[in-house]
Amino acid sequence: MKLNKSHYFAIGLAGLLSLWMVSGVATKDPQPQPTAPALSATESAFPVQVQRFQNKEVSPELILHGATQASRTVHLSSEISGAVKRILKREGEFVKAGETVVELDAQDKPQQVEQAKALLKQRKLEHAASQNLYNKGLQNDTALAQSEVLLAQANAQLKQLQIQLDATRIKAPFSGVLENRKIELGTYVQRGDPVFSVLDYDPFIISAHVSEKDVASVNLNSKAQGRLITGEIVEGRIRYVSSIAAKTTRTFTVELEVPNPNQRMADGLTADILLPLSNTQGILVSPALLSLDEQGSLGIKYVDLDNRVVFGKVQLIKAQANGVWISGLPSNVDVITIGQSFVSSGDAVRPVSPQPSINTPEVATKDELVQP
Repeated sequence: MKLNKSHYFAIGLAGLLSLWMVSGVATKDPQPQPTAPALSATESAFPVQVQRFQNKEVSPELILHGATQASRTVHLSSEISGAVKRILKREGEFVKAGETVVELDAQDKPQQVEQAKALLKQRKLEHAASQNLYNKGLQNDTALAQSEVLLAQANAQLKQLQIQLDATRIKAPFSGVLENRKIELGTYVQRGDPVFSVLDYDPFIISAHVSEKDVASVNLNSKAQGRLITGEIVEGRIRYVSSIAAKTTRTFTVELEVPNPNQRMADGLTADILLPLSNTQGILVSPALLSLDEQGSLGIKYVDLDNRVVFGKVQLIKAQANGVWISGLPSNVDVITIGQSFVSSGDAVRPVSPQPSINTPEVATKDELVQP
């Protein structure tokens, strides 16, 4: 069939109409897609786990670190020169007051004492005879006075020789333990040479040092406790508080006196003095929750009523095996137990209470905290 111009015009018009319809569909506005609802400020805040603490009355202690020592120490020395004849006690042995520890060779001192006794007896008889003659008027005052002088000289000589003889037996001045043996059998000692040391451990002493800011808390004769290196707690009283500070450390010496009837103690063992202070309010927390601010102040992070982080400065009251007691926080406070490393003071957070059936660790990673 042969097409004429009218046919071509109809075909072109139909094509243009089709193009217009297609372009209308393509340019039609798309349907709006649904969007997720916006999160609230609380839901979008960083989650932290908190635990509520309430202040309780606690008895704080001032802990002074020191060491044990004997209450008395004497270094026994020889009062005369001589050779060591016998050593009657061993080093480390307990000795009673007045017991002989070392005996020196007396040489001829016993004989000299006997001779002095005989001379004294003679002088007494001579003086008695002079007194009798003087009373009868047969002797003058000068002869009587001379007999008195001779009697006094004989008496003094006997006492001097007796002291030298007694000095050959070196005795313990008080009961204690012998230490620091300096001699052997046959050793020749000069006057003043040391031979032994005697240490009295009943009572024994815990000596420590207190800082100048805490010395006012220590009272003489007040009761206190001592904690030995073994963990044993002993009772005692403060027997000495120094009134002069050490020039290098500016600390004061404090001594706790502890009864010790069995004398079982050693010098220089590590020990602490526990001084009770006035009761105060505090909470018991793990040391892992404590931190320092930019100024170096010790504190702990907690959440206030507006769900914002607060760094509360605290003071250490008392340390024990299961934590530390601190003061300075409100009575009821929500302490951040997990996540404190990821938030700063003033940050808005979302507090989360711990699950009662799970043993929650005290430190967690950031990824663990943001898990749904």
